[in-house]
Amino acid sequence: MRVLVVTIDTEEEGRWSSSYPADGHTCENILRLDRVQRIFEKLGVIPTYLVDHPVVVDQRAREVIRDYARRGRAEIGAHLHPWCNPPFSAVHARTPDPTYPHLLPTELQLEKLEVLCSRIGDLTGARPTSYRAGRWGFDHTSIPALERVGIRIDTSVTPLWWDPAPGGPSFARASSEPYWLDPRDATRPGRSHVLEIPMGGVVVGPIGRVVESGIRWIGPFPGGRSLLVRLGARFLRPELYDERQMRQAADCMAERGLEVFNVMFHSSVVLPAATPYVRDESDLTRFCDRLEGILRHVVERHGARPLPLSSVPPVLSRIRGESAAA
Repeated sequence: MRVLVVTIDTEEEGRWSSSYPADGHTCENILRLDRVQRIFEKLGVIPTYLVDHPVVVDQRAREVIRDYARRGRAEIGAHLHPWCNPPFSAVHARTPDPTYPHLLPTELQLEKLEVLCSRIGDLTGARPTSYRAGRWGFDHTSIPALERVGIRIDTSVTPLWWDPAPGGPSFARASSEPYWLDPRDATRPGRSHVLEIPMGGVVVGPIGRVVESGIRWIGPFPGGRSLLVRLGARFLRPELYDERQMRQAADCMAERGLEVFNVMFHSSVVLPAATPYVRDESDLTRFCDRLEGILRHVVERHGARPLPLSSVPPVLSRIRGESAAA
């Protein structure tokens, strides 16, 4: 058996404006989420909306999120944008790049997460147990904070990928399989209480495994990300890849025995011109077609069971237990 999860960074507009203000955000995209939610409900998918602070304090946006949770149509997780998530402090201001959560001291990460998780709990009636870091800003320093606020599943790791900006996260050596995080190194299996469910992606083609092994051995290097794409790196991201490329990735993942397909996108893609990925309504229609196409492919071709993130650990234990018994 295999599992399908859909994880959505559910956030304010302006993420691609190269500015990171603390306030003054709009969340118009949240009011348009029904466009993709109808696809999920048609296919029996329960998505995980990973929501950030501007969404949970926006009156109209929070009602959309509350309604999905109340009707059991979605799981609500946490997504930390530290630049617009209180508390703010002198420590935050002194951080070299405070837009990456993992660059903040663990205690400040904890304080911000506690505010976010408490407000999500007040909104939905249940504190979140799933998480993704804003700007993928995640490393081992975040794990104690996640454990202390009750997060049990993280999905911040994108295997074979790194951010070349100063202080940016690096997951070049991370596994593509779910694993319990190591408190000393978030790219390795360990003994924390947080399960990592990485982004779905592989290098397809006859030399895919060799390329991946090379990257995991060498680590990040200038021009490496572009080289990986040319060599066949594909991820289950309908914002960035067409349906054929995502099918290649899913088929390759299935051939390798990977148990979880993690399809990811940003909520603001449903608002034309809010992202570089969708410029107008025609682009949005094409995006929705790609999204529905890859979800159908994973469910129908590979028999994946759609689940919210919080339901994955026990199912994954059964899958691995059955495999071990076999």
